[in-house]
Amino acid sequence: MQYDEKRSKTIAFFNKHFFNVSFVFLVGILVIYIIYETGHFFPTFLYMSAFAAMMITAKFFIRHKALKHLLAVLSYVLFIFVVDSHSLPYPYYTVVNKWSVLTICYVLLLENILFPLIAGLYPALRIFMLMPEAKAGLYPIGKVIGTANGQICFTITLVLIYQLFGKVIIERNKYKKMSITDSLTGVATFAHTIETAKKMIQNGNISILITDMDRFKQINDTFGHVAGNKVLIKVSEFLKEETEGLERIIGRLGGDEFIIVVKNDGKNERVKNLGEHLSKAIREKKFVIDEELDPINLSFSVGQANSSPSDTENDIEKLLYKADINMYYNKCKNHRLDIFTNNKKPLLPKEGFELLNVLAEKDMYTYVHSRYTAQYAAALAKEAGLPDEQVERIYAAGWLHDIGKILISSDIIRKSTTLTPEEYELIKGHVNYGLNIINNLSLPVEIINCIAYHHENWDGTGYPHGLAGESIPFEARILQLADSYSAMITRRVYRKTLSPEDALNEIISGCGKQFDPNLVKIFVKLIQSKFKAA
Repeated sequence: MQYDEKRSKTIAFFNKHFFNVSFVFLVGILVIYIIYETGHFFPTFLYMSAFAAMMITAKFFIRHKALKHLLAVLSYVLFIFVVDSHSLPYPYYTVVNKWSVLTICYVLLLENILFPLIAGLYPALRIFMLMPEAKAGLYPIGKVIGTANGQICFTITLVLIYQLFGKVIIERNKYKKMSITDSLTGVATFAHTIETAKKMIQNGNISILITDMDRFKQINDTFGHVAGNKVLIKVSEFLKEETEGLERIIGRLGGDEFIIVVKNDGKNERVKNLGEHLSKAIREKKFVIDEELDPINLSFSVGQANSSPSDTENDIEKLLYKADINMYYNKCKNHRLDIFTNNKKPLLPKEGFELLNVLAEKDMYTYVHSRYTAQYAAALAKEAGLPDEQVERIYAAGWLHDIGKILISSDIIRKSTTLTPEEYELIKGHVNYGLNIINNLSLPVEIINCIAYHHENWDGTGYPHGLAGESIPFEARILQLADSYSAMITRRVYRKTLSPEDALNEIISGCGKQFDPNLVKIFVKLIQSKFKAA
């Protein structure tokens, strides 16, 4: 069950049944009061029972409007028959009387305003018909006029207020739903999902899952954006179906990414293995996006993070981070990186791999970014004509180039807002930290150069030494370009990621400033060729 839907349904259930219970209560009051007022239990009980049966049947069992109105008319005629056959008085002394209660019942029974108005104004007409008798002294004229006017005002006010109130509630609910619902897929917005997650975690453990479509851009490019939108709708429906029966909320994180927050009491194996199940199930399903086209297979990568009993609403961002890095790791493990030349372990000593394990534990994003950087750097080095031995060393350097970040606070590394000058200086220190860490590993000079100079710019504005042009080691210039491109396309939850095309445009704009112009030309040609091949 959708968590937020459950809460909304609870409120809707209360609202709906409050009016329903009120309706039944008022009908019952009318039956009892009329029996009491007539002073004859039989046959009044039979008549009023028939009246109550028609009212309740029309309210709860009849959906056809014409039949509902017919029963309303018959019940009203029967009520008038009982009143007139026992000569019950039409004037009254209190605002709450049989006629006002009857008017309320018809307001609650029918959606239109005409019949409730007729039901409430008829007794006013009958009261006005007493004017000749009032002039003859049988009734006080002031009471007759006052009672009739009171009935008219009560009826009109009741009907109009109920109708206006109902419209306001409908409009409010409509706009509220629009504000928390993704307009394309119909699932919750990201903001509303997070707010719901904060409420859910207060009542027990939860799991957060993040899904990211594989090669969604190719679907857009091949079939068009309209088809791409259909795919997103199909995926949202798939997620709803596969999580049916769980206490959860599904939201759209943005683009082709979805987020699922599900209650996890630790006993449900389905929740425990939900990420793996979703990843497998979508691969086995075929999706029809156009009746004229063959069904297509889709896939996505899933990351899952489970809360602990000590977690609070303040830990939602931490759980998001865990789910996101788990998803991203799964994506990198299973997809996409095989389009480049190297997809194997770097040539590093045992201590080097231990450092990479520490980096993965410290910050999975930096680990994944390093893997991308190694791939791009190796591809660029090979394209630039370097021998295989140097390509291997640059590939290894890509893995280790940010190893110094393991000595920097995770709060700074993961910060989603602009760094302060002091924090930026700490980040810049990762170069020297990295050199100190690898000092005793006896690594080739190419790897050391890459770590030491991968933030030096072609125009001399980089750090830490301010080197420029050819004075920057060639391997460091290669890694710097690969590092920049990888950083722009590596996705984070709280940071906008550039598309490969936009990232490539940024590389081109930095030609001759940040990057070696000759390497930029080679890199652009390399990436564009990969786009076409993909």
